[in-house]
Amino acid sequence: MVLHSKSMVLGFLLIVLLLLPIAGASSEAGDIKEAELFKADDNPAGGENDLFTELSEKAELYNENFDEVPMLFKRLVASEEIALRIKLENGTMLYATAIMRGGKVGEFYSYETENDPNSKFGPTIIVETDEQTVRKVLDSDDPLREAVKSMNEGDLDVECKGFFRRTVLWAIKQLYS
Repeated sequence: MVLHSKSMVLGFLLIVLLLLPIAGASSEAGDIKEAELFKADDNPAGGENDLFTELSEKAELYNENFDEVPMLFKRLVASEEIALRIKLENGTMLYATAIMRGGKVGEFYSYETENDPNSKFGPTIIVETDEQTVRKVLDSDDPLREAVKSMNEGDLDVECKGFFRRTVLWAIKQLYS
């Protein structure tokens, strides 16, 4: 039991050290302006029950309530390209990409093929699931905890590229299980 506790403490300490912000970083990029953030269409073409429309609205709501988002999650999605591959109840697939800027949704769009035609480098986070799981997470009072539960049950697959992203995802799964 003591060995298990020491392992958890060391693991947590490692995560904390990895997540400490790097202070004093400077840039010679010149004038830096704040990125415009995503705003959902007022008149979406897909209709009221369209999952992409609902996700777009939730992305805008996420940006509006950004101060309430857990810091660990903000670090996971910081400036990532997140690919969504969702099997819809009608048997088709919804492919979408969220371009994150400073943890907020900067762009959010869908496309017809498995690979994003607008992507220059490919996604750093890939999320694969089905419509029922997405709706269960969206309708939850605690979406992050519900998402972790769905990951643990195998209904939501999140693939992160890179050691840092995988470590942060592991920490989220530990804290929100």
